[in-house]
Amino acid sequence: MRIFIIGATGVLGRALLPRLREVEHEIHALVRSDVQAQVLREAGIEATVGEVLEAETQQRLPELMRGCDAVVHIATAIPANMADPDAWKANTHLRTEGTRSLLDAALRAGAQRYLQQSIVMAYPDSGDAWLDEDQPLDTTPARALVCAPVIEMEHMVRAVPPDQLQWSILRGGLFVGAGTGQEKLLERLRNGQVQIPGQGQNFLSPIHVADMADAFVRALEQAPGGTTYNVVAEPLRYRDYITTLADRLHVSRPAYNTALPEEPSYRCSNQRLREQLGWQPQHGIFPGDPGW
Repeated sequence: MRIFIIGATGVLGRALLPRLREVEHEIHALVRSDVQAQVLREAGIEATVGEVLEAETQQRLPELMRGCDAVVHIATAIPANMADPDAWKANTHLRTEGTRSLLDAALRAGAQRYLQQSIVMAYPDSGDAWLDEDQPLDTTPARALVCAPVIEMEHMVRAVPPDQLQWSILRGGLFVGAGTGQEKLLERLRNGQVQIPGQGQNFLSPIHVADMADAFVRALEQAPGGTTYNVVAEPLRYRDYITTLADRLHVSRPAYNTALPEEPSYRCSNQRLREQLGWQPQHGIFPGDPGW
């Protein structure tokens, strides 16, 4: 299979590209700089320099995709300061305008399959209840900064008839493993900079980035058109996650701060992905676990 991909140099792309090459797929990556392109070319991967949010590149996309069987959108721009609304603009544009451009080009180029990275963190706060893929995403104004672009992105994908383009949406959990944001959390734990908000009872649904990459490979090869999957490992409460990390690092467990509100709770099920594609996590979520 020949695959056109954006986001190839990000944390998921760095895990996904080797997996695609292992199973002998051809890759054409759109990257933002000559340096990134050169690194990929030296690894035997075709790369074109361009910016999916610029009109010139958007006009070239159908020709760049010509001959590709699948298009994969895993490009994100998650800001370092998530509290700054302006910092989310690039990520929002990638999820909205970027998705629209890729979908239009994929249809014009005659691609057969389209995969879209999404997130389970766009679900509403579920408390202790389980969340599957039929749960509507969070439309509350309080979370519009993060969730509204995800809702718009998924709506654009779902609007394409699957008999015209076999699309799948993969809603990833919180990335863990080397190279992910978990490494920054580990450093903060070492420096004693972490507190547990409230009682830490909210659930999070982590996923090792290598297991996320495996889900993309399986979806490319097996997923029926018009499907959506949660890609998560076993959910756990935030307090258990943080205290286990601290124990693994042999540092003091963080204190609870009942004055801080708990984050939304995402207790997500991966049953559909297991049953339909035979996927299951192969990597632990804590340092020292097998495959971490």
